[in-house]
Amino acid sequence: MKAKNQFEKMGVLLCTSNGIYNLKTLKTFMGYIKKSGYTTLYLEISKNYECENEPFFSYMRPRYSIEEMKQIDAYGIEAGITVIPVIQTFAHLESIFKWKDYRDLEDANGILLVGEPRVYVLIENMIKTISSCFSSGIIHLGMDEAFSLGRGKYQDLHGVCDPIKIMQEHVNKVLDIARKYNVKPEMWGDMYFRLAYGAYDTGTVSFDKSEEVRETIPKDVKIHYWDYYSLDKAHYIDYTNKFKKITDNIVFDGGVWNYLGFIPDNTYSIKATKAAFEACKECGIKEAVITAWGNTGTETSLFAIMPTLVCAAEFAKGNYDTDQIKASFKKLMGMDFDDFINIEIADRLKTTSPENPTGALCDPTHYLLYNDLFDGFLDSTVDENDKPIFQKAAQAIEHCTKNRKWGYIFKTIKALDEVTELKFDLGLKTRRAYQSGDKAALKALSDNEYTKLIKKLKEFYVCFKNQWYIENKQGGFDVQDIRFGGNILRVTHCKEMIDDYLSGKIERIEELEQKLLCYRGGGENFIKGATTLNEYLTFVTVNNL
Repeated sequence: MKAKNQFEKMGVLLCTSNGIYNLKTLKTFMGYIKKSGYTTLYLEISKNYECENEPFFSYMRPRYSIEEMKQIDAYGIEAGITVIPVIQTFAHLESIFKWKDYRDLEDANGILLVGEPRVYVLIENMIKTISSCFSSGIIHLGMDEAFSLGRGKYQDLHGVCDPIKIMQEHVNKVLDIARKYNVKPEMWGDMYFRLAYGAYDTGTVSFDKSEEVRETIPKDVKIHYWDYYSLDKAHYIDYTNKFKKITDNIVFDGGVWNYLGFIPDNTYSIKATKAAFEACKECGIKEAVITAWGNTGTETSLFAIMPTLVCAAEFAKGNYDTDQIKASFKKLMGMDFDDFINIEIADRLKTTSPENPTGALCDPTHYLLYNDLFDGFLDSTVDENDKPIFQKAAQAIEHCTKNRKWGYIFKTIKALDEVTELKFDLGLKTRRAYQSGDKAALKALSDNEYTKLIKKLKEFYVCFKNQWYIENKQGGFDVQDIRFGGNILRVTHCKEMIDDYLSGKIERIEELEQKLLCYRGGGENFIKGATTLNEYLTFVTVNNL
């Protein structure tokens, strides 16, 4: 007998961030999730689609054309998957405000200026375009993380106002437009939760205005509760019950952590999903989505997240048997479940961070990839005893690189492992040799490890570029060119500076004369161990790539 799914509707959300999946990839992916038991694909395209009458919207960004969006919808119909577009009609629109056409429409920090007439012309063009391309009749309108609502230009124009009333004004105007085009609306729930309780994913719930907020939420709007930060079932139950106080129309959104860099954390994501789905069952939640955000620039392969998606689908059927799940995965993907999990080995360094004692969601292969060899403040986290893990990681997936279908994913990760093995402690060794006056050691580093690192970085670039063009449209790779190019050129320059110092062309290397301080605080007493940096801009500054 076929197991009954605890959810009436179950979906996957794919984010188009700096890169967007090509149509072949989407068609293939829809086939896989349909076989796994999903019914819905939420396609997040907030800044990446052609919008009628708005030539500067998504201008010079990777985007789907109107014709391509219609084709994606047709693929969904063919596969038996309902495609629901996810757009932004409130915040997260930073990229459009650099253009003169939209500069006057910003309140603050990427948020649209509530009440400005031109804002609602733009939103109508969005909704009109999107509703003509997708047949589901449903549009997810975004509305999340507008943290600075009413604090910028809005406040200049209207003074200090109650954010609940500002939010209500805007939502009502947008919903009037949606109904004009017969759209069934869905929205993120974090702004409502924050207004009701004073905090959401961070901070402490400090008050209860749930009754007041409940009155502002339209009854016909599905509200998405997103949460993928906890392994504690009780946490999800608590937040679900708080959401129930403000709305009866809840969709739960869990997540697969594919935005830590090139390597996903399926292990953590699976544990979080299990806890969350158990809570959903206890609380009677009938719809669920697994989100895959890809915020760092679409670095993780889409298909590398399949372990979490298969597990989530099986959990929803009440199947928690590991062997059965692994068998389902192999039948679907043609490779062993554990081979895909082994992608994560290089990010499994021990951690001594009190904020993250389990070591989950650590991404040394990402932040150390861009850590500078001379200005490397993250060198303080490096425990040189951990270095063998990178060779172990590369060896563990070596056989997978030969797989005809998925080998390209493993080639990318193996190349990354080899880069990280070289770069992991190279900054430490360079500083140590320089500060001790050991010119022989510096020369050995320059001739051997720096030379090898430049070569391995170029090999990694080729592997990743191949992965990109298999899965994504062309646009958006310019960012990767700049990142890789800057990295390669910086390592080359550091080698040249060492060579110039050794030859007497320069008298000193100023950066290497500074004492290294602990990244986590504590001065010269290092707290070693992996850390978590899941946003590129967290550790890229004018002097740290």
